Amino acid sequence: MARENFVLLHGQIQSLPKVYQSTEGALTRAILAVKVLRRPYLNGNGEVLGGKLHIDCPIIMTGNEEMIRKIAQMQQGDMVDIRGVLTTREVLKSTICKKCGAKNSVQGNSVYITPIYLCRREEHLDTMAGFELLKERNEISNVVILIGNLCRPPQIYNDEAVRFSTCQYQIATNRKFHIRDTGAADVRTDYPWIKSFGAQAKQDAMRLQEGATIYVNGGIQTREVARTTICENCGEEYVWKDTASEIVPYSVEYLEGCLFPEREAKGEEDGQSEKTSE
Repeated sequence: MARENFVLLHGQIQSLPKVYQSTEGALTRAILAVKVLRRPYLNGNGEVLGGKLHIDCPIIMTGNEEMIRKIAQMQQGDMVDIRGVLTTREVLKSTICKKCGAKNSVQGNSVYITPIYLCRREEHLDTMAGFELLKERNEISNVVILIGNLCRPPQIYNDEAVRFSTCQYQIATNRKFHIRDTGAADVRTDYPWIKSFGAQAKQDAMRLQEGATIYVNGGIQTREVARTTICENCGEEYVWKDTASEIVPYSVEYLEGCLFPEREAKGEEDGQSEKTSE
């Protein structure tokens, strides 16, 4: 499988970085929340669907000591440039039952950016000044480029109550950058979800199948979602808030193993024409 996993972000730091140390005082991990702007959705004809810039807040996380020291110097309101890779991990998420207060663990997916390069451009800007800079720099604020293979068939959703169709699918993508601190058995493969809209969603639903190889140029979308869990202690079902991150494509290129029914139909028509002419 071809390797491509590239993330470019320009954003404003939302809060003080979280830096963790071992009991011996060694730096072990740093976490940073950065506000970025994602360009409006485009359909296959280049028409704007979303109509506005979208605010997202991806998580930056690293276990690299040199990068941790850089992040520790950052302050809320700083404008930063980040180059990195999209990283996914299977994790256990903790929730609290609203009825009995028991703690429950739920299998989930963690998505974050592992930085390779990080640089501060402006310091201590307020929210309005930061947002104005993000609007000026929106073309580089939230860029994700992936090449990967579909892990399962795509799912298409057509809701009459909403304006656009939605297509959702998961890909396996290899990265060139080896991350030693993930703790996963296969630290070179990540499994992000892609979520397309409108004409792009219809094209994806028609052309994609399990195993197909695609090139995605898009941005990371972060959102809050409601999930339900049954308490292991009292059996009560309750709702809790989780975060979801997926890639919204600006464009998708169909590389290998994709479906083109119109080409097959044209080939059959050409074959019939040749037989008729004989």
